[in-house]
Amino acid sequence: MQLFWTAGPVTGLGLIGGYYIGYGKIPPFELLIYFISFTVFSGLIGLIAKVVYDGTRGHVQDQGERDIRTVTDRLGELILEIRDLQVESYTGQARKREAALQLLRRIDLSSYGVYIAFRDLTGDGKTGRIMAAMHAYRRSGVHARVRELYEDYRSYVEEVTQQLQEKSPEAARELEQRFTGTAGGNLKTGVERESFFLQRIMSAIENNNPLLMTFRDVEEMLILAFELINEREIPTLVFSYSGKWKFARTLDQLEKKRSAYRVVQARGGNRMRALEAYLRETGFPAEDELPKGLTMPQLIEQINKLAERLADEIENLAAGSLTTDDRIRLKELTIIMENVLDLYTMAHKGFRETGKRHAQLIEAAREWEKMAQGARKNPAIFKVGPGRRGLRIREDIITLDEEARLEVARHLHWYFEREGISGKGMTWLSVRNGHDYEIRTEAARRLAVELALALEPHIGLSRPEIQRNINATKAIYLGELSSEMSAMQKMELGKNMAREVDNSLGNAAEQLAEAMVRLYQVDLNAEAREFLHYTYGARIEMLNLLDATQQKYQYQVSFIAERPPVVHEPPARWQKASATGRKKLSRNGTERIRLSGR
Repeated sequence: MQLFWTAGPVTGLGLIGGYYIGYGKIPPFELLIYFISFTVFSGLIGLIAKVVYDGTRGHVQDQGERDIRTVTDRLGELILEIRDLQVESYTGQARKREAALQLLRRIDLSSYGVYIAFRDLTGDGKTGRIMAAMHAYRRSGVHARVRELYEDYRSYVEEVTQQLQEKSPEAARELEQRFTGTAGGNLKTGVERESFFLQRIMSAIENNNPLLMTFRDVEEMLILAFELINEREIPTLVFSYSGKWKFARTLDQLEKKRSAYRVVQARGGNRMRALEAYLRETGFPAEDELPKGLTMPQLIEQINKLAERLADEIENLAAGSLTTDDRIRLKELTIIMENVLDLYTMAHKGFRETGKRHAQLIEAAREWEKMAQGARKNPAIFKVGPGRRGLRIREDIITLDEEARLEVARHLHWYFEREGISGKGMTWLSVRNGHDYEIRTEAARRLAVELALALEPHIGLSRPEIQRNINATKAIYLGELSSEMSAMQKMELGKNMAREVDNSLGNAAEQLAEAMVRLYQVDLNAEAREFLHYTYGARIEMLNLLDATQQKYQYQVSFIAERPPVVHEPPARWQKASATGRKKLSRNGTERIRLSGR
């Protein structure tokens, strides 16, 4: 109707009026027919094109938007369910602490919620009441009362924190930060990501072993996919250099060796962390034997102790006659020992490779130092500010464009349909579906791998520089995420948080400045400090501190001279205990066990 109205009365009246004004007479009938026919044919061609588009590409576009909505909804549900799965992996008081830490992620927590969280975190109602009171006064802006409570209970809370440090360093850190008012994590600044989570996931893909990733890694992967599909732009900073080719080549070689060292260093550490998570999932360690937050040397020592105890229990059971319960227990312990051997062996290989890469890095750093000593006579080579020559910092972003968002959404929608992730609380991660714990943990890890596969073609997650830059940024705050939200509400939350999160490059600039001073031996002069401060928001106090300590690190390898942790080969006793368990089970008429992860 719009087409014929335009082609008939509108065209006729417009032509008659315009022709009369221009030529002072009525247009010929043939000219009138020409213009009306032209309008009709043009409109019909446009109409046909619109019908074809709506039936093909337009339909695909609409379906893509629906896929994005559906995927956002299901990713939100899965984030909540993986958090519940993390809590389920603990037992006893450790489960209470983990649940309390999950609760404290919310910034909109009520005073009663703070009381419950710190009561469960510390096992002490008095600490809960103190923290709830401070929380209420902070939210009301009554900071005088907060300072008074701090002075009154400082020694008491410090004592509780010290006691908690032995059981859970992460919980102790949360208590200290909340008590002093330095706790991070809000919708503006975002929240810290789990270190090296992408490296662990990529290592799991490379080795075809899902045990190399933790539940926290799965959660971080879900959050990354959630924010990228909701238009998050992650800023990055990378080095570039213009100058003498020999100097540039030496610098490039150093950067490549440094990247390779970081990757293998993360690989060895990640495999040890994966072993930690696996042991915790099996329930073999006591609830406080593997607290979160252990340093790598502490973790290696503790895992060796647990493996020794595991070998003792297998040998003790195998030494006597077996009841039905004993056979079941021996089979469980033998399976655990086999997986411990697998993961520990991979960690050993990773740390052995780390030692080789470390030696190569030191050699490259020394070559750089020799080059740097001669180049000190030419300050322009080390220029950081404007100009053509010298070290440069290049900005970039990691994001999904519209086409990439649609492709990722289609990929994930297909995967969700195939795996039966169809609605709220009805996924294979949910205990309400009756799936046992092992099936749900395996499904969660498969999900993380699929998310990585969906994102890899568009942002290159396997590239070390992409992994490092993502780890250097903060994730969007999702403390307000709730299963009661609709798909549109979750999309709105994701987009709002992506817009609100602080994308400043201050922290990244400070890290680059430290690397330039301590590793690349760059003079961080006043001009360079001002450039980093005013351009990227790096804290001038930190830059001044780096400049003040620069002479200390000049012409030295500094932090890269530290040896990585040593992980020896698995002791022969562990192998012997595993073989003893298998042999005893075989003698007792049990079928040959098929060990998981082999």
